[in-house]
Amino acid sequence: MYKNITGMKDIMPNEINKWHFVENNIKKVFKLYNYKELRTPVLEFTALFKRGVGEGTDIVEKEMYSFNDRNGKSLSLRPEGTASTVRAYINSKDYANSPLTKYYYMGEMYRHERPQKGRYRAFNQIGAEFFGPSTPASDFEVIQMVEDILKSIKLKDYKFYINSIGCKNCRPSHKKALVEYLTPHKEELCKDCQRRLDTNPMRIIDCKIDGCKRIAENAPKISNFYCESCSTHNNELLSLLENSNINYEIDEKIVRGLDYYVKTTFEVRVSESILGSQNTIIGGGRYNNLVKELGGPNVDAIGFGIGTERIILALSEEIKETPLNYAVVILGKESLSKALELVHKLRNKNFTVDIDYRLGSLKSQMRWANKNNAQKVIIIGEEELKNNIYIEKNMQTSEQIKKTFDD
Repeated sequence: MYKNITGMKDIMPNEINKWHFVENNIKKVFKLYNYKELRTPVLEFTALFKRGVGEGTDIVEKEMYSFNDRNGKSLSLRPEGTASTVRAYINSKDYANSPLTKYYYMGEMYRHERPQKGRYRAFNQIGAEFFGPSTPASDFEVIQMVEDILKSIKLKDYKFYINSIGCKNCRPSHKKALVEYLTPHKEELCKDCQRRLDTNPMRIIDCKIDGCKRIAENAPKISNFYCESCSTHNNELLSLLENSNINYEIDEKIVRGLDYYVKTTFEVRVSESILGSQNTIIGGGRYNNLVKELGGPNVDAIGFGIGTERIILALSEEIKETPLNYAVVILGKESLSKALELVHKLRNKNFTVDIDYRLGSLKSQMRWANKNNAQKVIIIGEEELKNNIYIEKNMQTSEQIKKTFDD
């Protein structure tokens, strides 16, 4: 018997209603904000992610599924959605059609990491990217859209965490101060953070290892190094958030795990009692340099990604299975032709209808209808066929009525 690959799971029919509920409600919110759907391939040239995500990130260094094709080209399964979206934006030259472009996507991503609750090697992500704006108001609109998404799926007990990680003008001085502070503690850091000290020391601030967290507590804060542009941008965003009903907190430890972020970064978290340590369900921020980095024009952008599995695990709302409107019970093969004709008419009227094609006894077919949560059962037997009628039984009230096939 073949088993699933570790960290990759099937989504079975008894689970899929939650998925449909989440995806359909999120699509409605995207439409309200004028976002258009984009679908990109799951396979890209490895160089795209090395350049876009960052060579020094855990994703690129340790987690990507990469291989050489027959022509010796290195390809990778996408580990996240932004780099592919930016590549598609540049290839399509959508920047020439409109100064503001809004995309959303839904799809499976792949990372070779340790599976645990809320973390898989093949996982689904819903994301949105807004190309063109550079204003704090556009950052606020994106955060507000995330709030509307969470309300639309009736998620409770979540909170926004906001930070600004500066830009290329103010980060170098912060990096210098950070390295000076962390270097004496190098041997106390985990192996990953010892490496990050040379590649991306800001990532050490976000490390989840207890020893690194303790050392990072007193590290120099980026907020003390903001240039005028970053300071103004951040203050204006916080002012807009203050005037909204969005529940947020400033968290200067949010640096995100990808190299392309600048200025605004944010996360949405639920209680650890729901998801344990993997309680970040949404993460995003501004990436003003990425489009140019990947060969496009100098276009600012902001976006976010939703961990679909984590959102679904965090939902307390019970999503009921879509009911079967009618189950058709057939007694005698002579009734089959008439039943199939009726079933097709009902389906053309957008009713959900099914038949137990084993055509067993009345009792077994009724048991099947009940198991499939049929709202009503249509019974067609030899007597009904002779009189051009069928019996309709309401499964909630047990009421039975006779109807003609012409009805």
